[in-house]
This record gives sequence, C-alpha cells and structure tokens, in this order.
Amino acid sequence: MEPAEFIKKKVNHKYILDARQQQKDLSYFIQGSLQDEITIEYLRVWSNRKYSSDNKFLNWVKLVFKTENFLSFYKYLRNPVASAKLVNDDIKPQLRRVFHADDSVFKYSVKGIEETCHADLNSKQFDEELFNTILFDHNSVVVQDIDIESKRYREIVPISKIVSVDCDRDQINKIAYYSCLELENSSIHGFSYIDKDQYVFFDRDYNMIVRSFHDLGVCPADWISSENMFQDNNVVKKSIFSYALPDFEEYVFLKTLQRMTEPNGAIPVTVQLNAKETNPSGELRKGLSKEPMSSAILGAQTSNDTNPIAPSESDLQAGTIVKVTAPKSQEGKVDMDVVQNYFQFHYMPVEAMEYLNERIKEIEKLILSSMIGDIAEQNEAAKNEMQVSKGYDSKEDRLRWLSNELSRIKQLSDFKTLALLHGKDKVSVEVFFGTDFFIESVDDLYKSFSLAPNAIERRKILKRISQTRNKHNLQQAKRDTILYDIIPYVSDKDFSTAMSTEAQVDPVVFQLQTRFDYWISIFEAEYGQMELFYEGLGEMTESTKMITIKNLLKNIIQNEQKSVSNA
Repeated sequence: MEPAEFIKKKVNHKYILDARQQQKDLSYFIQGSLQDEITIEYLRVWSNRKYSSDNKFLNWVKLVFKTENFLSFYKYLRNPVASAKLVNDDIKPQLRRVFHADDSVFKYSVKGIEETCHADLNSKQFDEELFNTILFDHNSVVVQDIDIESKRYREIVPISKIVSVDCDRDQINKIAYYSCLELENSSIHGFSYIDKDQYVFFDRDYNMIVRSFHDLGVCPADWISSENMFQDNNVVKKSIFSYALPDFEEYVFLKTLQRMTEPNGAIPVTVQLNAKETNPSGELRKGLSKEPMSSAILGAQTSNDTNPIAPSESDLQAGTIVKVTAPKSQEGKVDMDVVQNYFQFHYMPVEAMEYLNERIKEIEKLILSSMIGDIAEQNEAAKNEMQVSKGYDSKEDRLRWLSNELSRIKQLSDFKTLALLHGKDKVSVEVFFGTDFFIESVDDLYKSFSLAPNAIERRKILKRISQTRNKHNLQQAKRDTILYDIIPYVSDKDFSTAMSTEAQVDPVVFQLQTRFDYWISIFEAEYGQMELFYEGLGEMTESTKMITIKNLLKNIIQNEQKSVSNA
C-alpha cells in the first residue's frame, strides 16, 4: 500500500477513535479542566435535550437525576474535579519514586565510548515527558524524527493526531499523523508518514512535499504503553487508571453531593409564611426599575454590566429584621403559634452526612490502594510486621510496573535516536529504572537497625537509611555511603563488643572510631572532599578504593601520633 493511500484509508480508524474516547474519559477525572461559566438557562436547555453530550459522566448523572436535581448537581460540580486533585497531589508524587531506585542502570556506548548519559538524548527532560505521558496520555506514540539543524530528534504524538496506523502487539509497522512542516518563511499543514524505510510529508491534498530514507530497519515509532486494553486490537492501550474509572465516577459524584449538602448546615431548608413583602412606603415591590441606583432612576446613566447579578432578597441573610403583622384569633388575642412558626428550618439528617463522609473515605482509600498500593497497613497505629510488609510489597508492585513501562519505552527511543544519529551498528543501550525504591520509612529502618542480628546487616541498613533520607540529594547519599564503609564500627553495640574482647582494638582503629569526624576533616583538608576523591580514583574496584582511603587515614593518624609523642 502506497503512503498516500495508507493515509486516505485510515487503517484501524475505529480503534483510533476508541482510544481517543478512552483518553478523553480518563482525562476528565485525572487531569480535570478549567471551570466553564455557563448560565443556568443554557444548562436547562441542554439538560432537556434528548441527545447526549460527549461527557459520559454528565450524561450518566443526567440519566439518574430529574432535571431540577441535575441542574442543582451541576452548579456544585467544580473543575478540576475532586479526583484530579487526588491523582495529582497524592498519587503522582508517590509514583515519582520510580526515578530514585537504588539499582537503576543507564549505560550507553556510542562509537566505543561508554557513558551513563548521552548528550544527544536530553534525558532528564525526556524522562519527565515519558513519565507524564504514561500517566496522562498513555495512548500516545514516541516518534524518532531527526532534525539536525534544530537538534530536535524525537517527539511524542498524542492519539488525537494519529490518522492511520498498522501495528502488531509490540511494534508499529506504519504510522501517519497530522503534522506541520516548518519552512523558512512559511509552514505547511499536512500528514507525516513513517515506516521501516522512509519519512514522507504530504500536504492536506496528499501531495508529496518531502521524502527521506533511513536504515534503521524498523519503524522509528513506538507506543508509549506496552499493554493492550483489549485482545481484539493493538491500538487501545491500558493505563494505570483504566480500571479505576468507575471509582473515579463514584468519588466525584459523592464529593459533589457532599458539597451540595454542606450549605444545608449553615443555611438550612426553610419554610416561610406566604406574606406580602412591602417596601418602606407600603407599596408592593414591582421589580428592579424602581430600585435605588437602577438605570431607570439614573436616566441617561447606564450600567456597564451587560449581565448584572441581582442581589439576594432573601430574609435569611444575617442582620435581616423581619416585621410581621401579628395575627389575632377570634377572641382578639395574638396568635403566637403563627408568629413562632413564621420560619421553619429543616436540617440534613446527621446519619446521612456521616454515611456520605464514610463512603467517600472508602472510595478514596480504594483508589489510592489500586494506584500506589495498600497504604492502610502503613498508616494505622496498630500494625504488625506482616501488615507493614504487605503494604510495602503492594507499593513496590505498582512502582515496578511503572519502572518496566519507562524502561521499555526509554530504551527503544534512546536506541533508535542514537542509531539514526550515529549508525545502529555503533550504538548499544541498556536502560533499567530499577526495582528498589526505598519504600520503607526512616523510622522503620531504624527499628530494623536495632533488631539486626549482626554488624553486616546493621551496616547495610545504615546505608539504606542514608539513601532513603537523601533520595533527592544523591551526592550526599553517596558521601554517607562511603563514610559508612570507612568507619570501623557502625554502632555502639559493635564497638562495645570489640572492646570487651581479649585482643581489644588496634590503637589506630580506636582513634578512627572515637574521633571519626576529626580524622575525616583532616583527610579532606589534604585530599579534598571524600566523595570527589573516591570518584577520582578512576577504574579501581570499590574494595581497592576503600583500602587506599583507609591506608591514607591510617598514615594521617600515625603521623599525628608520632608528632605528639616527639613533642
């Protein structure tokens, strides 16, 4: 099939439309939107229509509510919706732990030169884009399209721009999408077509404008997400939020109902006697034309507000003085029952409010559990070791899934980008975001430290404490790890045990243990920062580096002791 025909035929168009709708349904709950200013008159017309909108959630609410109840619900529904706040404030920050794994691996070899990050990849920014796209736009495609002049090597194409795609489960064979070709003095809107051999750009009339070839051997485009949502097609992908959609709907629905009921506590439903309202002169009010400062009274002066907001005339406002002619009974006495019942207040039952609040908490906990693991066991005061372990395992499962997704797409994109730039035979890429994400809290690690059976385990835990505490300061974490390897005993318990033995402790070791900070400062005054000195030892093994540093420290201690004894 020729490229132009492939575009016109719109291969897998039905599934592309399904993926777009799926993306739109999810986006409403996980990203939200700006709050529209819609008049109640417009909304009333919309709610009375027989056909539905493209917002499935509002269609559902409209279906289960009467028109007046739906209008009331919509007035209290505010954007971004409550679930979007939950996702962005609670779920997303927890999932960002995927960037701080202890066992991550990033190795690149380009033309025989090995490095941990290649400058052409702009990795930090691109990794952020991948992370956000996996969460919020998971049906997108990463396209490697080399533009040497502007140093743009790849882009993320959302499902809304894809026109035609031929793909297997794990690989895109051909793809076409809406794009724009930037020329020196103009731009052309049209279609980009890519396959295993070529890039082609067509204008909107399917005229070929630019064509170039590549030797990658596969199509330089890949789905952001690896898992299919359904077995019958390879286009609609699975998101981490896919199966939480009904929970999001219930959560937003109940949160909106709660918002509707809360004002009832401050301003209850009120029954008022139907008495005629009069102005101070005793005349019945006839509308805004006789109100103070109205346009009718101002004459030539006119209001600047095309849609003025009328002030409330409710008798329930604070400070309102209500005057009612006291009705009398047949005996000529004042009817106090009527006076006392001029207003009747009706409050929302406390039981209903409590049920609503508890149900919202249940749904919120369910959503958080399905997204970032079972947090209940970690947050409750009464918890045993098995519960804590279960909570950590469930969190790690989510992060490992995300790690696998990021590792897959980053490795594919990084390799194809470098291969197109430098030749596929001259490039190798190994990417792995890791599996160890420092899930345990520092407090839990200190408890484990106190219960550790031997010095080896205590030293491991102490390093982990530093890595957890300094997960956003990698340089400090590296320094602490080196220092924990240098200090002879990582706990007072180990040092006391050593001192109680017959051989006791070597004098140099005793000095290093008891005056550790002092000797490290002397070392750094002579050789520079410990972590920089460690890195400067080059290709030595870790054990050789440690022996070198400890020997230098030993020399410093011995030389100072000699100078003291000679003095």
